[in-house]
Amino acid sequence: MRIYSKIKQRLFRGYFRIGAHIHVRHWRGHGIHSPFMYGIVRNVFMKSRITGGDTALYEALRGERIGKKNAVKLQNLYTHCRMDGYTLVPDIGAAPNGVRTLYVLLPDVTMETVVATAREAAARRGCLVLLSPHRSARCRRLARQIREHYPCVSVDRRLMMIYFFNPKLQPQHYII
Repeated sequence: MRIYSKIKQRLFRGYFRIGAHIHVRHWRGHGIHSPFMYGIVRNVFMKSRITGGDTALYEALRGERIGKKNAVKLQNLYTHCRMDGYTLVPDIGAAPNGVRTLYVLLPDVTMETVVATAREAAARRGCLVLLSPHRSARCRRLARQIREHYPCVSVDRRLMMIYFFNPKLQPQHYII
């Protein structure tokens, strides 16, 4: 029985690795009609280096053993969206008082923490990033429920799910 679960896990991981390398849908912003999301794709997802002068979030993410590519993307997202502050979610009490806060949920957080952080991010009109949203069926279901419960723009990057809780934006879901 254990052998089958390992085979299933390898196939699942291989599927997402292949999917991460094949950028057919919304490649380089094609097919995205929202100016906000087009700017995110061009200025965040297509950059392989940090574009701003601030690297505090990048250093904090690397200290938490988050990969270099994801840390660069999140730092560029933080800079591009002109966020007031950020918090790495196991340390939920350290959220800044600004309205535009970037909440980064690390892969090892509990489901209760994810729900509480999503509620806080939606109330503050911030941005929520859920790392490793496809690691289990329960995580995938929770990521979908957040998208359906709160009106937001959500972006599925396979390795991270990003939610923008802004009432001025039309709620949509992108798979990039």
